[in-house]
Amino acid sequence: MNILPKKRWHVRTKENIARVRRDQAAAAAEEKIRQDKLEFAESEARINFLRRQSGLPEKVSSAKETQDVPESSTEPTKGVDLFADYKSHVKTTNKDLEKEQKEEQEKYEKQIGYLTYLGQDTNEALKVRSWYEVAPKRPEVGDPTVTEAHLKQKLAHDPLTLINALLPPEKKDAKSATKRKRERTPTPPSEPLPSQKSKKHKKDKKHSKHKKHKGLKSKKEAKESLLTAERQKREKLERLRKERLRRETAERQRSEALFAPKEPAVADSAASTPAPTPRIVQKYNSQFNPEFAKQNMV
Repeated sequence: MNILPKKRWHVRTKENIARVRRDQAAAAAEEKIRQDKLEFAESEARINFLRRQSGLPEKVSSAKETQDVPESSTEPTKGVDLFADYKSHVKTTNKDLEKEQKEEQEKYEKQIGYLTYLGQDTNEALKVRSWYEVAPKRPEVGDPTVTEAHLKQKLAHDPLTLINALLPPEKKDAKSATKRKRERTPTPPSEPLPSQKSKKHKKDKKHSKHKKHKGLKSKKEAKESLLTAERQKREKLERLRKERLRRETAERQRSEALFAPKEPAVADSAASTPAPTPRIVQKYNSQFNPEFAKQNMV
């Protein structure tokens, strides 16, 4: 129920609206009287100026005369208007102006919550959306400028941090710990003799050849070791496969022997002689399978 307009203190009740309209009409009437007085004073000043220019004496009017002068005397005389009665009864309106004023009035009433339709919410009337209806602005994926929120809290609750804390620390190499690089003062390079140059060149050449041969040999050894490892792996897989197949066949034979029906041991002579067929004497003529009926067995 919309009981807000029923309150006496509400600004949009009928009584308050009528009071405001009366005050506005009174203010408009006062403004019109003041404007008429200004126009009359301007016209009188203009007449006096023209009188001075023409050499006639000025017309001085006191304040009482200006107050007693009726409005009809200030207006210039007009001719006879035959359609005065018709013009007073015919009302000409500006439709665009009325439309704009109506839209402004509706907008104001919607803003204050006075004009609401049946089943209409305040947000629908004001054409706004609540904070829980608007989707939050989320950062785009791959944006480097965006920083992850609550990163420390997430790392504290991450189980991997607890696992890493419980794991023993990695052992450092003793050699790398003992070795420390010492900075040496740079010595000025001395120019070697030509004989020393040739010897050094021969040594470098021999060392490079030996190093190259050693590198090729190490590559071949690594390739051979990889091939042997793959071959051993294949052999192991083949052996395991054969063992699995042997195990499956043994299990299958055992299960077949366990679930097979037990037959009594029969002598060879009895097995060779055929079993005598029983003589069937049919008791009823309408028997479909007389050989299976118990009453027909003799």
